[in-house]
Amino acid sequence: MQRPGLAFDDPDVEREFVDADNRAAVPRVRLCALLALALSVPFVALDLTTLHGERPLVVLLLVLSTCCLATVLPAMTWWPAAHRHVQLAAAGAVTAYSWCASVGAAVTGAAPDYAAFTAVLMLLGAVGVARVRFRTALLTAVLTVPLALGVMLLSYEVPGYQLAFEVMCFAAFALLNLAVALFLEQSKRRMFLVNRALAAERQRSEELLHNVLPAEIVSRLHHTPAPIADSYEQATVLFADIVGFTPLSSSLPAAEVVRLLDRLFSRFDDLCAFWGMEKIKTIGDAYMAVAGVPTHSRDHAARAAGLALDMQREAALLTSSWPGGLALRIGISSGPVVAGVIGHRKFAFDLWGDTVNTASRLEAHGVPGQIHVDEAAHRLLAHGHVFSGPHRTELKGKGVQNTYFLLAPAQSDHPGAIPRLASTPSHPTSERRRTAPCPEPADCPP
Repeated sequence: MQRPGLAFDDPDVEREFVDADNRAAVPRVRLCALLALALSVPFVALDLTTLHGERPLVVLLLVLSTCCLATVLPAMTWWPAAHRHVQLAAAGAVTAYSWCASVGAAVTGAAPDYAAFTAVLMLLGAVGVARVRFRTALLTAVLTVPLALGVMLLSYEVPGYQLAFEVMCFAAFALLNLAVALFLEQSKRRMFLVNRALAAERQRSEELLHNVLPAEIVSRLHHTPAPIADSYEQATVLFADIVGFTPLSSSLPAAEVVRLLDRLFSRFDDLCAFWGMEKIKTIGDAYMAVAGVPTHSRDHAARAAGLALDMQREAALLTSSWPGGLALRIGISSGPVVAGVIGHRKFAFDLWGDTVNTASRLEAHGVPGQIHVDEAAHRLLAHGHVFSGPHRTELKGKGVQNTYFLLAPAQSDHPGAIPRLASTPSHPTSERRRTAPCPEPADCPP
């Protein structure tokens, strides 16, 4: 952490600090002006009681000084740009009030230390209550203290040593105020750096948490300590697996295995985000995603179909750079699922239910390069896609089922159809732009 002085080396950091400090100073300056007005009441009453001959002038000066303070209150409350000029407003109000007091003391013959007392008290309020920055405090002291001490020197009829003692006392008060202003600003700057570092760490933690959990789940974790578990009547689960990856990984260096998986799965992550689906996890070389969880969507099956077809296209694009070629087996199942967060030290958002098991079985009993779909998903996609089948497939734990292979989107205007791809390269992962299915405007991804 850099050692704070009266300005940060980085101009961007300095601007950020000044803006934050000015915004925080607005309510403090309002409070300072309010306190000054309230504390002025007994002094005003004393002046009006004791200074009879010069009462009109006294009243004029009191009205002027009070107006200076009173103007700060509405300005700091309703002026949109108040925070940009709060330091100047504080310095101006203190200076104007102190000048009125000094002029009043000079022309009315009031106690000579009246002006000095007023200047020091106003400076103390600006530093201690409003907590203006050091440069503002220094400017205010330069504009007020010499004038007040000058009035004191010219009109005080006391022995020299006593005058010198009182002048030194008031000068010391002013210097102490400036020292307090300096230390306060250094402390504020240190706290600003600490808070800025904490905010950066908090942002980094938030980003890591969002990489692990869906945004909606992260928001709920922030607001409730209760376990998160939800049932979804309709969702579509997708499993994808790399054919022959286990023997391939045993023949490659570990770094190469990780590089290949990272390249492929990173593209899958981009596709998940594009289709509005949620990546659940990777298990070895298997990739699991879901549509309709945690945000409900009526076109969850169409989204999963679009993701599966894009995954196959990505595999085709990468097969030339993959040792021995790249082929995927993909299984898709639609139906009810249970979703929730498990773990306390390492959070994990996961799915459970028969739909999850069916999607996994479909992938395991699938054909390389094909997208294996169950009866429920086929019903949702039948009008917008081309399938082969039905095929009688025995799934472990499920018995013999009617299954289908998703081949392509149909050329139709049906709401469940995935539009044909445009030829303009733009998508970061497949180099072609797609439009996700969206039968309902409210269901469209942003």
